[in-house]
Amino acid sequence: MSNLFKSAALAAILSVISLQVRAFTSEIKTVTLPDGETATTRLCLPEDGQIKTIVVGIHGTGPMTYLTKRQGFNYYDVLANGFCEKGVGFFTYNRRGVDLGETAPWFDKVDSLKYTQSLPHIEVADMETMIVSLKKDERFKDCKIILYGISEGTIIASMVAERQKVKIDALFLHGYAHNNMFDIIKWQNTGEGVMIMVNSIFDKNGDKAVDREEYASEDPTIARYRNYLFQNMAFDSVNVVKDEVIDIKDIRTMREPFQELLMTKISGNEESWIWNNYVRVTVNWFREHFTLEPNKTRLLKVDTPIYVFHGKEDANVPVESVYDLETRFKTCNKTNLKTFVFDRHNHDLNFQDWITTKKYSEGLQKLFEISAEI
Repeated sequence: MSNLFKSAALAAILSVISLQVRAFTSEIKTVTLPDGETATTRLCLPEDGQIKTIVVGIHGTGPMTYLTKRQGFNYYDVLANGFCEKGVGFFTYNRRGVDLGETAPWFDKVDSLKYTQSLPHIEVADMETMIVSLKKDERFKDCKIILYGISEGTIIASMVAERQKVKIDALFLHGYAHNNMFDIIKWQNTGEGVMIMVNSIFDKNGDKAVDREEYASEDPTIARYRNYLFQNMAFDSVNVVKDEVIDIKDIRTMREPFQELLMTKISGNEESWIWNNYVRVTVNWFREHFTLEPNKTRLLKVDTPIYVFHGKEDANVPVESVYDLETRFKTCNKTNLKTFVFDRHNHDLNFQDWITTKKYSEGLQKLFEISAEI
C-alpha cells in the first residue's frame, strides 16, 4: 500500500480470487529514462481509442509493475477498467529494476542492483520523462494529464507537481501521505494504524476499544481477523495492560519495540532483514524519505487542482491528516484543494468490495467520475 505498505489481509483475500474482465486495449512501450535506463510502460485506452484525459498512476511502496499482478488477476487492470469505462486513459509503468514475474505472491522479478535507484528523486525525474513521452504522441498531445498517486505515490506525485517541469492538469492523491515518512512509519509502528483496523472489525459499541465479548465473537469476519491480527491468542494474552479491554495501550505496548528494532536495522544497513521482515525497499529509500519535505507544506506551494480521496478507516495514514491539510489551505487562502473522505473505507478505498461483489466502492467510483469531469 496500494498503500504505503499493502496489507497482508487484502493480499490474502486477493490471492483466492480469479477474475479478469477487460473493457480496454493496451499499448506497451519502452521509455528511455534520463540516465539511459529503460522502463516498460502500459497505456490503457477505451475500446474506441478516443480520450481527452490520461491518468498517470504512481505506485505505492515496493517493487511494482505496470500490472501489479496478484493470484488470478491484475490490480491495475481493475483500475484501468474503471477509468476506461469513463472514457479516460490509464498509464502505469515498471519501477526501476522491476519486471513481470511468475512467482506468487508478488509476480515480479527484481534486479537488486537496478532497484537501488528506485528512490524518490529519481522516480520524480523518471515520471517527468514518461509524461513527456506520452505527450510526444500526436494522438495525446492535447490530452489533460492527471497524476494519480497512491499512498507513497502521493509524495512522488506532489514532488512532480511542485517542480513544474511538465504540465499537470490535476493531482489525485489516494491514501494521502501528509507527513514525512519517518513520522508516518512511527505512527504505524506505535499501534495507531493497527488500532484503527482492530476497531473497524471488532468494536461494535463505538468506544474505541475491544471488550472480552467483542473479541470472542463467532462472527466469521471477526474470527478471520482474530486469527490474522492476533493468531487466535486468548483475550488475556492480548490485553497486556490487564484493564479488561484491548485498546491503543495494549497495541502500543506490543508494537513499540518493533519501531526501535526497525530503526536499528536501517542504521545498520541490514537490507536483507528489512526486505524479509518489513517491506521490500532499500536502506537508501528510508534515508531519502526521512529527509524529504512533507506534503503538508509542499502542497501549499502547488497551484494545480488537488483532489484527495481518503478512507476514514485508513490504517496506514490517518484521516486527521486530510482535515489538517484542509485547515492549512484555508488559512493560506488557497482554493485549489478538494477532499473526499469516505466512511468505512480503508487505505485501498475498499478495493476488496470489487473482489467480493465485482462492484467498485463509493470511493473508487468517485475517483473515476472526477477523472472524466476534469
